Amino acid sequence: MKQTNQKSSIVLFKLLSDVAPSKVFFSILSGCIGGLAYAIFVPLILLALEPSISRLMQPGFESSYWVFGVFEVTSPKQALFFVFICLVIIFCRVMSGTLMAQVAVDATVGLRKRFYERITQLPIQNLDHIGPSRLLTAMNNDIKEVTNGASAIPGLLIAMFTFLGLLGFLVYLKFEVFLFVMGVLLFGLAFYQIPTKLGRMYLVKARDSYDDIQEGMRGLVYGSKELKLNQQKRQDFLNESIHKSEDRFGADYKRGRMLLIFAMTWSNLMAFLAIGAVTYVMSNFYALSLEDTVAVVMVLLYITGPITAMTNIIPNILMAKVAAKKLDKLLNDMQIEHQTEVTKPIDCDTIHVKGVEYAYGGNKNTEDGFKLGTIDLSIHRGEVTFLVGGNGSGKTTLAKLLSLHYIPEKGAIHFDGHKVTADNRNACRQSISAIYSDFHLFSKLFGLSDQELDSRASAHLKSLGLDKKVAIRNGEFSTTNLSAGQKKRLALLVTYLEDRSIYVFDEWAADQDPEFKDIFYNQILPELKSRNKLVIVITHDDRYFHVADKLVKMESGKVINEDSSSTIKTIEHDKNTKETVDVN
Repeated sequence: MKQTNQKSSIVLFKLLSDVAPSKVFFSILSGCIGGLAYAIFVPLILLALEPSISRLMQPGFESSYWVFGVFEVTSPKQALFFVFICLVIIFCRVMSGTLMAQVAVDATVGLRKRFYERITQLPIQNLDHIGPSRLLTAMNNDIKEVTNGASAIPGLLIAMFTFLGLLGFLVYLKFEVFLFVMGVLLFGLAFYQIPTKLGRMYLVKARDSYDDIQEGMRGLVYGSKELKLNQQKRQDFLNESIHKSEDRFGADYKRGRMLLIFAMTWSNLMAFLAIGAVTYVMSNFYALSLEDTVAVVMVLLYITGPITAMTNIIPNILMAKVAAKKLDKLLNDMQIEHQTEVTKPIDCDTIHVKGVEYAYGGNKNTEDGFKLGTIDLSIHRGEVTFLVGGNGSGKTTLAKLLSLHYIPEKGAIHFDGHKVTADNRNACRQSISAIYSDFHLFSKLFGLSDQELDSRASAHLKSLGLDKKVAIRNGEFSTTNLSAGQKKRLALLVTYLEDRSIYVFDEWAADQDPEFKDIFYNQILPELKSRNKLVIVITHDDRYFHVADKLVKMESGKVINEDSSSTIKTIEHDKNTKETVDVN
């Protein structure tokens, strides 16, 4: 089995920059300009309150300006500069936020599309192994967390620029006080790491529990009929499969968030501790004037803003890293098939199965797992082949190998004289239609564009007894809210319209009433045979075995017998004779 193992790594910031690098650049640039402009507020206000504080921005004497003859504005030029700074901050932050929101949406959509494409390239056995719960959790939850965290990174950078701008002004005011404040903040940062790391650990555990919750939700919805009939089963399922996972998730998530909130509160407190130390200790130690003390305290008060912003953003980034790690692991588990572009479907008159073996999980030596093979078999076009045997005999597994959904671990499948390989498998699949017991009925006839599609489909609807239930307009079904048997009939209609040369039916008639069961075996299968189709049917309906041209009996993953049409008719004749004698 030739697969491509693509190592993947989701880097938060790169996720955005790959989508729209220019938008990300201008978002960060405008955000940083807005952050620096915000930092200018402090010296600007201090300059207005106490001009002597600033040695670089000494204003000349300016006359007052009266607005509407009512409001007096002192230092009009400085006031205009203040208004200008406000407008710069508004413009830059709106521009930064808008650009980043656009990039985040594009990144989310792009990442989901990447997963959609990756899923279509997965071998079916790998898709079965990964399971829908893990995939749905990744696409519904992890991708959102990753893009939210990634889009928060520019906000973190903006807060850092504001923080650095204020620290720069603190250096200008009093370098010794700056060193002391930095010491306090570094101490706070070191202690901040402890609850942050513990919080992240609990968030990882909570995320692990979410896969189990998703699986429980699926069981709750798809197993609702069984749970309704058994109260004890329902209660055990809720307690053991969902409630335990939910309780585990809730406990770990609450602990993780509590630790992160503690870390955020601690980081905010550090700035106020620094303010207290400057006010009560450092002002005396360095004999700071009242003006310098007020200036330092004001800077520290403003610093709490960017510190709060950074500590609020960090939990989102931590959550995003947890989700990105999960996505990385999932992507690395999704080994894709080598596929070539199909220019023309590969058709065949005979499918040859030569020495094929298959084991679930690829482990042929395990006693617990199921092993199919060794299988040698030939199936011809213009014939109807029945695969029969008890449950667990390997019929469906063999059918999925014949329809090229599963890839053999050993041996090969040939379309006529051509071995099916990674290079031509996709082209071979284009000649196959299949309806398995777990089929999915799409709401539209995708892949079909015949102008007379609606009229042809409507004619088949009538013959299948669905014309009063379903209508088709522009290739779309009016409803798919049907019974199990009706859905299978609608799925059969789709395969008819696809008009492939190979048909595989897995217990198609199992959900049909006697009338349509008889139509399937005595009308549909002979019609497909007359149209020179290669038809493979998995069935338990022994009363219709005479319809088959070949009867392949399976047991314990092996073909134990092949009966031709003449042998089948002899067996049927003997069976009918015996039943007649018994009756008499």
